[in-house]
Amino acid sequence: MKWQTNIFFIFFYIFIVLASAKKPSKVPINELYLIDKVDRLVLPGNVVPRVYNVHLNTKNIKSFKYKGEEDILLDIVKKTDTIVIHSSEIEIESAEILNNKAKEIKYSVDEEVAVFKFKKELPVSRNATLKIRFRGKINDKGRGFYRSKYLVDGIEHLIYSTQMEASDVRRVFPSFDEPSYKAIFNLKLTIDKDLQAISNTAEKKVTENKRDKSRAIEFKPTPKMSTYLVAFVIGDIEYNEGYSSIDKTRVRVYKGKGVKESSELALQIAIKTLDFFVDYFNISYPLKDLKLVAIPDFTFYAMENMGLLTFEDIYLLTSDKATLVNNKELVDMIAHEISHQWFGNLVTMEWWSMIWLNEGFAEFFGYFASASLYPEWNVWLEFSQNIYNKALYLDSLSSTHPVQLTVRTTSQIAEIFDDISYDKGASIVKMIQNLLGPDNFRNALRYYLKKYSYQNTVTQNLWHSFSLFSNGLNVSEFVNNYIVYPGYPIISIVPNGNTNTFQISQKRFTFDSATSTNKSSVIWNCFIKFQTEYGEFDFLLNKESDVITVPHPFNFSAGDWIKPNYGQSQFYRIEYSEHLLLPLVPKIKSLELPAVDRLGVLSDVFNSAKALSTQTSLFMDLVFGAYKSNESNGDVWTYLIRSVEEIQNIIFNQDYKQRFNNAFTDLLAGLSDSLGFDPKENEDAAITILRTTVNTKLVLLGYEPIINEAKQRYEHFKQDHKTLNPDISKVVFTSILNTGNKTQQDEIIALYLSTTDIAEKKIYLEILSYSAPTLELFNNMLLFSLNSSAVETNNIYFLWNTYKPEFKIHTFNFFVENFSHIDSLFKDNMMYPKLTTTLFCNKINETQLNQIKSFFNDNPVPMAESSIQSDSENIKYNTNWFNSYSFDLLDWLNNNYKL
Repeated sequence: MKWQTNIFFIFFYIFIVLASAKKPSKVPINELYLIDKVDRLVLPGNVVPRVYNVHLNTKNIKSFKYKGEEDILLDIVKKTDTIVIHSSEIEIESAEILNNKAKEIKYSVDEEVAVFKFKKELPVSRNATLKIRFRGKINDKGRGFYRSKYLVDGIEHLIYSTQMEASDVRRVFPSFDEPSYKAIFNLKLTIDKDLQAISNTAEKKVTENKRDKSRAIEFKPTPKMSTYLVAFVIGDIEYNEGYSSIDKTRVRVYKGKGVKESSELALQIAIKTLDFFVDYFNISYPLKDLKLVAIPDFTFYAMENMGLLTFEDIYLLTSDKATLVNNKELVDMIAHEISHQWFGNLVTMEWWSMIWLNEGFAEFFGYFASASLYPEWNVWLEFSQNIYNKALYLDSLSSTHPVQLTVRTTSQIAEIFDDISYDKGASIVKMIQNLLGPDNFRNALRYYLKKYSYQNTVTQNLWHSFSLFSNGLNVSEFVNNYIVYPGYPIISIVPNGNTNTFQISQKRFTFDSATSTNKSSVIWNCFIKFQTEYGEFDFLLNKESDVITVPHPFNFSAGDWIKPNYGQSQFYRIEYSEHLLLPLVPKIKSLELPAVDRLGVLSDVFNSAKALSTQTSLFMDLVFGAYKSNESNGDVWTYLIRSVEEIQNIIFNQDYKQRFNNAFTDLLAGLSDSLGFDPKENEDAAITILRTTVNTKLVLLGYEPIINEAKQRYEHFKQDHKTLNPDISKVVFTSILNTGNKTQQDEIIALYLSTTDIAEKKIYLEILSYSAPTLELFNNMLLFSLNSSAVETNNIYFLWNTYKPEFKIHTFNFFVENFSHIDSLFKDNMMYPKLTTTLFCNKINETQLNQIKSFFNDNPVPMAESSIQSDSENIKYNTNWFNSYSFDLLDWLNNNYKL
C-alpha cells in the first residue's frame, strides 16, 4: 500500500509540473526590462495608456482574495512584440491585444514588471485594447489593497482600503505605474451585498445580484490622472454630509459604522478649506464630490487620492477627549490633503525626483489655509517653529540631500518622502511668496495651475510661471540653488569700526562647519531684510562677501541695533556674534522685537553653539537673561524648552546633571505659576499647548507643586472621568506614572485597554513608556509594545520613547533581540524611521555608536536608512559639542547655579 501511494503521488507531481509549464514563468534576476534614462529606470515607452477599465471582483472578501479583469485602451507608438507593464504580487492569467494573445508571460521580480511576449508583432496603432485577466490578494501591510481592523463595542470589524502612492498600484492591478502616464480610470467593484464601496468618483451604476448576494458598483470616469491617485474603500461604513458654498460640491466624511468619534469638525473644516482653495486658485475642484475616510492603523497619516482622501482616524475624527493639539493637527492635515487636489492631482510632477512640487506646496498651503481660516492660531509662528526650523536643522547635517534629487528606482522613492522634501520645500515656497509679494505669488500660481492642468510638470515650468509675475526677477536664477544643492548659508555681519558700513559674507552652515576643512563652492542668493531703530532696508548678497552701507547714521557703540532676516522669511542663518546680539537683548526683553524674530535669534544662537561657532554659555545667558522673565509667546517658549532639553540630554551622565536640572526647573517654575494648571477661556492656542509642555517637563524634573496638584486631579478623575480636561490629562497621567510603581503603571495600561476613544488612547501611548521612572517599568512597556492584540503596529514606536537617555541602549538591545519579528512588521512601513529614531541617545560613547552602525550594516533597513544616518550623525555632533564646550557650560553653572 505504501509503494502504491508513492507511485500515485509521483504521477500526480508530474501532472502538476506539466500543467504549470503553461503558466507565466519568472524572469531570471539578470534579465532586465526597464530602460535606463540616466537619472531613472522607466518602462520602455513603446505603448502609452489612455483609459483603464478595471473590474475587481471582491466577493467573499474575507478570503482576502479577488479576481480582476482589465481592459487598457492604449496607443502603440512603436512596433513591438513585447509589452512591459508594472505588476507585483499579482498572478496574471492571460493577456491579449488586437486579437493577439501573449504566448509567454514572464515576471521580473526585482523590477516589479510583467513582460507580455506576443505571437505577432504589434503595429503602430491608436486605441488598441490590452485585455488582462489576473488574481490578487488583500494584504495586511498597509500598501496596495489592504485590510485594517477596528473595534465597535468590543467586536472586531474590517475595512478594506488602498494606498497606491508611491508605486503600489502594481500590487492591485497591472498598470503603467509611473506618474507621467496619466490616464482616465473607469473602476467597477463587485462586493458582498452587506458592504459599501466608494472610489475616486461618484457611483454611476449599481447592479444587484440576488443569486450570489453580491452587487457590482460602477464608478464614473476619473479625470486624467496618475496611477498613484487611484483609490477605493470597501466596508461597513457610514458618512456625514454637507455641501461647499462656491461650487456646491458634495462633501462626505466616512468612518466605520458604529465608530463613536465624531466627523462633524472634519466636515466643517473640509468644506471651508475646499471653498478657500477654489477661491484662492480661481480653479474649480475637478469633481462633483469629495470624500474623506477615516482608516484605522493607516501608515501614511493621510493620502490625497483624487476625490477620495484617506486619513489615519485620529486626523479625521474627534471627541470630547481630544486635545487642542489633536484638533489643530486635524485642521492642518485636512488642509494639506485638500490642497493636493491642485498641487499633485491636477498638476503632477513628472517624476519622483520633483516630489517637492507636490509635498512642499501642500505643506505650505496646509498652513496657509489654516492661517486664513483661523487667524487667532498664529499659524505662521508655528510654521517657523515646526517647519522652518526643523528644515534648517536637518539641512545642517552632512547626510542631507537636495530638495530635488535623483531617484532612479522605486525602492528609493520612499526615502524622499522626508522632512527635506516637505519642510524645506515649504520653507522655500514661503521664501518665494515673500520675494514676489502675495498678489504676484497668487497670480503666478493661478497661471501655472491653469497652464499645466491634467499634465505633468517640472521645476523649470514653475520658475518660468513665477518669473512672469516677478517684476523682472529671474526666479530660477535666484532660487534654484536652494533646490538643487543641499544645505544653506550662514551670514556673518561684521562692523567696520564705528561707521555705518558692515562687512557681510556667506558660507555653508553645517554642524561641523567650524572644524571642517571642506568648503562649499555654492553661492546662494540671499535677500536680506534689515530692521533698525530707524526703519527697514534691503540688501542682496549674491557673492561670497560684500560691503553694506546702512542708509542712515548707525553706531553700535551708541547702542544702535540691527536685526538681519527681519521676519525670518528667508532660508539661511545669521551668525550672532556679541556685537550683533547684545544690542538686541533689550528689544528681546521688552518684546519690541516680533515673536518670529525672537524665535529666529534663539534658533540661530543655539545652533551656532551646537556647531561650535558660539559658546554654549552665550546661549544660556541669552535664555536666562533675555527670555526667562520676559517671554510671553507660546511658540518661542516651546522652541526654547526643546533646545535646553537637548543640552540636558547630552549631560545626562555628568555629576553636575542635577545642578542643570535645578536651573531648568528655575527657568520654568515662574512660567508655570503664571500659566496656572488649567486652560483659560479664549486664551491663545499656543499658550494652551505650552502649558502642557511646561508642566509635563516640570513633573519629570520633580517639581512638587505640579506633581501634587496632578495627583489630586487624578483622584478626582478616578471618581469621575469627565472631571479631567483633555488639555491637562498628559500632565496628570505623566505625574502618576513618573512618581509611581507597577501598580500605577498597570492602572494606566488598564485605562488604555478599556477606552475605544482614539484621542484618549494616543495620550496613554505617549506617556506610558516616556514617563517610566525605572528601567524595570520601561522594560515592561517594551514587552507590552509587541502585544499585537493591544498595540497597533503603527503605534509601537510610542512605547519605545523615554525621557531617560540612559534607557535608550536597552531599547536598542531589545530591538536587536526581536529584530526578525520587528523587521517583518515594519519592512514596508513608513513608520520604520520613527521606530529606529527611538534607538538613538543624543550622546553615547563611540563603542556604542559603532555597535549600532555595525548592526545596521549587517541588517540593513532600507525604509529607515536615511533616518538612521541622520540620527547617527546627530550623535556625533552632540558628542563633539559636549567634548568642546562642557567646561564652558560647567563654568556657567558655577557662576549662576552653585550647589
